[in-house]
Amino acid sequence: MEPDPGLIKMESAQGRESVSGGDSESAQRFAGEVKYVGYYADKLAETLGMRRLEVAIVEDREGQTSISAGQQAGNWHGVVSSNRRSIKQVRESLAR
Repeated sequence: MEPDPGLIKMESAQGRESVSGGDSESAQRFAGEVKYVGYYADKLAETLGMRRLEVAIVEDREGQTSISAGQQAGNWHGVVSSNRRSIKQVRESLAR
């Protein structure tokens, strides 16, 4: 299975974040969505008994952002799409 050409990666190392992939607008939106989801996941983690956020989907009028945790803490990958996709489609694209 070939990787999704719209795949965006965000990595954190030594306190610095780097975003790669996608066009500049999508990459900026993806970084913002990761911070938004991460903030609320941290706030809700104890209440929900969550240890780690694995997958998130954020939807608004402009589209859908799919986010999946990388293998190392602080690393994320995902896709910004103008089309809404099913959870099954999102999981399949993030697994690539």
